[in-house]
Amino acid sequence: MASKGLSKLRADLTKTYGDRVSRRDTMVRPTFISTGSLTLDYALGGGFALGRTHEILGPEGMGKTTLLNLTIANFQRQFPDRAAAIIDMEQAYDFEWAVKLGVDISEERFFHLYPNDSEDVSDQIAMLLRSGEVGLVGVDSIGGMESRAAFEKKAEESAMGKNAQVISRMVKRVAGLAREHSAAVIFINQYRADIGNPRGGQKAAGPSALKYNTTSQLKMSRTSETTKKVSISDAVSKAPAELEVGRQLRVKVTRNKLAAQGRVADFWLYNVATDKYGPIGIDRTDEAINLGIATGAIKRLTSMSYEFPDGTTVKGGRPGVEAAIAERPDLVEVIREKALAAISSEIKAEHTVSYDDEEETA
Repeated sequence: MASKGLSKLRADLTKTYGDRVSRRDTMVRPTFISTGSLTLDYALGGGFALGRTHEILGPEGMGKTTLLNLTIANFQRQFPDRAAAIIDMEQAYDFEWAVKLGVDISEERFFHLYPNDSEDVSDQIAMLLRSGEVGLVGVDSIGGMESRAAFEKKAEESAMGKNAQVISRMVKRVAGLAREHSAAVIFINQYRADIGNPRGGQKAAGPSALKYNTTSQLKMSRTSETTKKVSISDAVSKAPAELEVGRQLRVKVTRNKLAAQGRVADFWLYNVATDKYGPIGIDRTDEAINLGIATGAIKRLTSMSYEFPDGTTVKGGRPGVEAAIAERPDLVEVIREKALAAISSEIKAEHTVSYDDEEETA
């Protein structure tokens, strides 16, 4: 039992700083948004947590925006009374591709904003989150952000360091607003040349404050698996050609403050629907089998027979399992829940906390 002095100190701190003082009785399990990938949800402990900020890092053309779109689509299904938003710093958002991935781009469910500078990004996110109507904001991307000072100065004048300062203030400000309004903010980031390093190489764009104020960081890359292709007829030469329709991606959770970090998720992403490989998006059947076997949600009885979570036995090896899941897509969600239940004890509880509001200085 705490002494009277400690009880009085806690009461005084709570009176002065309010919800900035953590209490054990306010700790609850976070709410997660599915990423669209079963294995990535497992690696993160459930998906992207509400009330937190996250970073997706990787080379150009690696599928970062696609992963963000899949997360938005799942968020809209999970929270039909809240909207999502894209801060399109690159001004290159593909609405048709987003719709194919399941995003509802109607005005009641979706905001698309294209700011001029980093200061606008900070203000727009603040307006979206403070409304309470928007529960997920994606920023695409940190590498495309530039400060207002850089736009206003002439080419020969220097604005070095200004953008880093603006972004540093923004990520801390946004982290507090995300917690306060139970929303998630996902920053997309790329690598750039490390000019100051005499050995060369690359580093993530943006200031160091980005990694210190985000809950999770995901690094995307390709695996060594051969890409999936289909034969097509070339419209010009009429010669046989091949079209890449799918690639296997690897996402490593390099930082996670809510569950174990270091987990890796491998999954197939298809950008063209085909009879051979299936619809556009992540191959959830392949993921369900891999994750189910790895976590015990699918039991391997023999080399040719498996048992599903509901006790159903399937023969015919892996092809038989794939056919069974194709006939019963509800098994995918059952396997996902079983797999996440296996690591539920690792997920850390959230506690109420907020940061200083930096609106006046941002």
